[in-house]
Amino acid sequence: MLAVVKPSPLRLWGFVLTVLGGALLAFGSISDWAAVSLGGSAEAAVPTKGVDLWQGKITLALGALIIVGIVALRFVHPARRAPLAITLIVLGVVALGLAVWCIASLDAVVTDTGVDALVDTVVAQLGIPAAQARELVEGAMGSAGVEVQAQSGLWLTLSGAVLATAGGAVDLAWVRRKRDLGDAIDVDTRTIDEADPDLPDPTDGSAGSS
Repeated sequence: MLAVVKPSPLRLWGFVLTVLGGALLAFGSISDWAAVSLGGSAEAAVPTKGVDLWQGKITLALGALIIVGIVALRFVHPARRAPLAITLIVLGVVALGLAVWCIASLDAVVTDTGVDALVDTVVAQLGIPAAQARELVEGAMGSAGVEVQAQSGLWLTLSGAVLATAGGAVDLAWVRRKRDLGDAIDVDTRTIDEADPDLPDPTDGSAGSS
């Protein structure tokens, strides 16, 4: 006899949203968050990845923790599920706060790291000492200015934070629903008996009577 179990919508969507959110957080954090250029020149723009910044390192760690946490939620003792689901929400909110902060204050967050990257680029291209390269970059900054543009990785990180937070909320709803049912099987989970329904039930005493 084979039993096929269909997960409840709360369990399914909580898992999907949380895993997708954590994955986007991690992927976005290792992608480009900004491009820094002198005078808005696209050709000379230097990318800054999320992990080049301490904020990006944190969102990367949060994404990994969220993925581990949603897997652990299915195996921990029922009494520990609610605190773990709340933790997932908190992790998502922290990641969301960091992403919003970086978007709102992109110039202040990225400029220092981006200028350092520009200096490294000048050193590599011209083969001059770093101090001289910095003087050239800072001189160009004074005349042309520095432009910082957000890149797709930052928006992926923001999207991942939103999905992870929403997923954590659905996970918590699932945990509470399970608790209300005494941690029994989900109320809308159905078990399908793959045995032939036309065959007599061997446990029925009348099956062998004529």
